[in-house]
Amino acid sequence: MLKTLAFSLALLTVVFALVVPASAAGPPHDRVKEAVTKGLALVQKAASNYPTHRDCFSCHHQTLPMLATVKAHDAGVSADETLLQAQAEFTLESFVEKRSAMKAGKGVGGGAMTVGYGLWTLDIGGLEADETTDAMTSFLLKTQGKDGRWTTGGRPPMEESAVTCTVISAYGLKSFARGPDKAPADAAVASALRWIENAPRSVQEDYSSQLWGLTLLGAGSDAITRARESVLARQNEDGGWSSADKLPSDAYASGQALVRLSESGASPSSPAFERGVRYLLESQQPDGSWRMETRAKPVQEYFDNGDPHGKHQFISTPATCWAVAALAVAMRPEAAKAEAAVEPLDLLIRGGTIVDGSGNPAYRGDVAVRGDRIEAVGRIPAGTPARRVIEARGLIVAPGFIDIHSHSDMTLFEDGAGTSKVSQGVTTEVLGEDSSGGPSLGKLHPKRVKFGDKTFEWTTLGGYFDALERSKIAPNVASYVGLGTLLDCVTGDALDRPTAAQLEEVKTLLDGAMSEGAFGLSTMLAGPRELKVTTDDLVALVDVVRRHGGIFSSHMRNEGTDVFAAIDEAITIGERGDVPVDILHLKIADQAFWGKMDQVVARIEDARRRGVNVQANIYPYTRGNNDLVTIIPPWAHEGGKTALLARLKDPSQRDRLKAEIRDGLPGWYDHYKAVGGDWSRMLVSARLTPKNVAFEGKTMDVILAAKAKSSPDQAKADPLDLFLDFLIEEGGSVSTIYAHHTEEDMNLALRQPWCSIGSDGLALAVEGSLRRGHPHPRSFGTFPRVLGVYVRERRLLAVEDAVRKMSSLNAAKLGIQDRGLLRAGMFADVTVFDPKTVVDKSTYLEPFHYSEGIVHVLVNGRPVFQNGKATGDRPGRVIRHKG
Repeated sequence: MLKTLAFSLALLTVVFALVVPASAAGPPHDRVKEAVTKGLALVQKAASNYPTHRDCFSCHHQTLPMLATVKAHDAGVSADETLLQAQAEFTLESFVEKRSAMKAGKGVGGGAMTVGYGLWTLDIGGLEADETTDAMTSFLLKTQGKDGRWTTGGRPPMEESAVTCTVISAYGLKSFARGPDKAPADAAVASALRWIENAPRSVQEDYSSQLWGLTLLGAGSDAITRARESVLARQNEDGGWSSADKLPSDAYASGQALVRLSESGASPSSPAFERGVRYLLESQQPDGSWRMETRAKPVQEYFDNGDPHGKHQFISTPATCWAVAALAVAMRPEAAKAEAAVEPLDLLIRGGTIVDGSGNPAYRGDVAVRGDRIEAVGRIPAGTPARRVIEARGLIVAPGFIDIHSHSDMTLFEDGAGTSKVSQGVTTEVLGEDSSGGPSLGKLHPKRVKFGDKTFEWTTLGGYFDALERSKIAPNVASYVGLGTLLDCVTGDALDRPTAAQLEEVKTLLDGAMSEGAFGLSTMLAGPRELKVTTDDLVALVDVVRRHGGIFSSHMRNEGTDVFAAIDEAITIGERGDVPVDILHLKIADQAFWGKMDQVVARIEDARRRGVNVQANIYPYTRGNNDLVTIIPPWAHEGGKTALLARLKDPSQRDRLKAEIRDGLPGWYDHYKAVGGDWSRMLVSARLTPKNVAFEGKTMDVILAAKAKSSPDQAKADPLDLFLDFLIEEGGSVSTIYAHHTEEDMNLALRQPWCSIGSDGLALAVEGSLRRGHPHPRSFGTFPRVLGVYVRERRLLAVEDAVRKMSSLNAAKLGIQDRGLLRAGMFADVTVFDPKTVVDKSTYLEPFHYSEGIVHVLVNGRPVFQNGKATGDRPGRVIRHKG
């Protein structure tokens, strides 16, 4: 977890300028930068080597190299930023096993000095409070002296200063104490500050750390000025400072003094500062190091950390760190001049936890946005000008989420804000499962929609895209072309297998839609419309998709007792057609097969080992949304809705219908049987007619019980007859949520690296025209639910894995190369969320609730969701596939 306050890494805003004239010309900038670059390489090498020889935390190999790295980066010097995360994690691990002892105020060699340096290190690395830091702060509370200080063991120069020990301990408490320790910690910090103001001083580190502590802990300006003057008074004639009286100047004391002077407000352009810089430049060794001889008795067995100074390496490395940090500070005026000449960024997201979408470990950093693109990701130099800044400390900054399975095809015309989706962090919706916005040719009339005073009409998928862009939308949109739509164009209401000639017509339409920007072909093979389309037919169709570099996205033919055959068919289509396959909402939706997801996974894994690119997506719920009409056998749908209703009303057809609903048909996925004939597992989510409006949001057992009471012969009322009558009353369609799969099966699928997230929902709202019916909560909560429930609460996924499943994995499936990652040059689709609070609030019984914890959402560099509220901006674009 990332820390919200960077400790000693940026210039503090307490500015007290030195009242001394600036020199005409300081040391050459290029020479200073060269010195920083050479020295930094050595200290980073030493830090990287240390964990291969030792498993304990070290202030000289973790804290100070990290400090030097950040200071150098802030000055514009290239640095290995992965070092920060690695060293912070190494440090944290060093303290984990000591938690019980630390809570009792014991068990740490070096005492408060070690714990204080450890907390400083964790802060530099961006880690936030957890159980281990709780134990560390507890240790500090138990070991503080009555006079407010913490004592130390006395090994010079790093461990001999009680002032240093007290400053780092106090700031560790200030930064990490929480919960019941917060109030005692505040009192301890106040006591420590009183002691620091009048602390006895003998060595240079006492003086430098006193200045640091007064600045850091918020002392008055007079106290800081006096401490600064004391440090300046100890500067030697050669421009350096000595670690102790009667010793020559050294890089450790000199670099530390310059850094602390800078943090207290001293100008790097002042004569005293420039003299110190010249001393460091002149005393640097040709190899980039600064040599300093050890004055302490060794306590560790010698090993070569890469520093050139042998037995003196454990103090020469810290000396080099302080020198690098001080020279980096001296570079900042030059960097500031360069920054001032640069056009300000449009947006700077500062100090957040970067989860970049790749699955790589999170790190603390910044995101720079210019126009609609990301300009840089990492540590942006302090002072970089920006027109707008988002302070993201304590928040996670991620790529915008890509909903690979959405049904907002028409609702975005009605309200382009897409609020139920952008409030989840969704920046791109992928539409067109089976039924797509186009084409609308042949037996389909041209599409025409009118909302308010706006009318849109089109005949092709490209025309649909144009209309959607003209309507102005908040999220981006991409789309498949739906097989159901293509068949409607060619075969109309007929449910027969397409003839060879009709299949050629479908292929021609498919080719046109792919040329207009469709990302692939999507099917709904479980429905009556496509039940007779064969595997061979589908292989022939995906040959067109392959030529355009597209994908086959399929609602499988059966998710129940024939699920294995359906999986095999999807794999076969991908293997024979040589196209990528994405299985929509992978699940086992029949209680007779619950617990067999491991066999589904095994089939997919086996195919992937053969080189078949087959993947899947899921939504994080155990109930699916479909329609009551899916309980009706396929043959009854022939001829469209009018013919269906006639069959339902025909008494001579009732016995056949009811028998087939109860017993099923070969190859047909029967929702009734899938839930064991349990009407209580069917929740009506539709907007009902006035006659039945009281039943909205009720389960079918409740509805049928009420219908039975009003039946002329209540005792003989057959629930299936009541169901058929209800369906007739509602015009042959009732959107319904089925409780048909298990948490265990869903969790197993979710963990697979090839399984991404898609909502299977649509853009709605909690008010206005899009607050209608009783929708599945996935339309409001899919993505925050993954982060809140399956990352934070159940720890089924790491946050890096979850974000990847919601961003770059979906982008990669579709072949979208400029979205889905936080990378320089990518489109600035960005989601910022609070990992401590993000969660879904929509439920099956009360669906109209937006999620919590999504703080900011950018689409193409513009905010569509800001501080937890929709902005009303509509910067979304149609993303067209370029084959």
